Amino acid sequence: MTSLTSLRWSNLLLGLGIASLIAGETAAWRWRTLQEDEFRRLYATLQQRQRRILEGMLTIVCKLVAKTLNIPCNARYFVAEKDQEGRYYIRQDRDLAVLNIRMPREFGFTRIYVDTPHIVSGKAFRDRVPLYEELPDDHSNWYEPDVGRMIEPQQRWVLACPVLRLDSLTNSHEMSHAPRGVIVFYGTQLPDEAASADAVQVCLGYAEQFAEQMSHVFNMLELSTELESSSHGNTSGTS
Repeated sequence: MTSLTSLRWSNLLLGLGIASLIAGETAAWRWRTLQEDEFRRLYATLQQRQRRILEGMLTIVCKLVAKTLNIPCNARYFVAEKDQEGRYYIRQDRDLAVLNIRMPREFGFTRIYVDTPHIVSGKAFRDRVPLYEELPDDHSNWYEPDVGRMIEPQQRWVLACPVLRLDSLTNSHEMSHAPRGVIVFYGTQLPDEAASADAVQVCLGYAEQFAEQMSHVFNMLELSTELESSSHGNTSGTS
């Protein structure tokens, strides 16, 4: 109080200095908020465009697989997630799908654990390799009731390829992390036996290339997020 009394009119300068400091901090906070809002807007736009690109690519690859095998087929992306007990399961990404064949059982599909027996997509996820498998007429008898109600009895073949998780900087496969999901092509008619061996290998190559592109797209999104977070952290520290 003695110091404030002795300063007299200089208190005005002290008050102005404090007000200036508060105004500066408020402006810096507001600027960071605007930057974050702008990043979120641009990131959402990037995600939407990424989805459109992947949807278009999946449609093209599905057509290539159908033309190569000379039979109609569907295509879906299954997202891999982990439950509270640490078990991985895959669920349908209902937007990233190409449905040329009606399969009523799929409508009620929820999720399937990757260690469920006889599930080709689960095996592709676990082994991290593309697989092709033909299904017998009675394959519905393989599954437990809660699984069987989600598998179309008319389905006769499955081609599945994992979408691997890549290191954000080196683009190398991260063995310590599970795949992001599985891309699956499937249908109700078996390909012609005479041409099926070579045709299947070609289709496995298509699936691998598409899965690789998906990995890179997801990788770029993660990298942009990490770069923005790092930049925001440096800005906050400087402030």
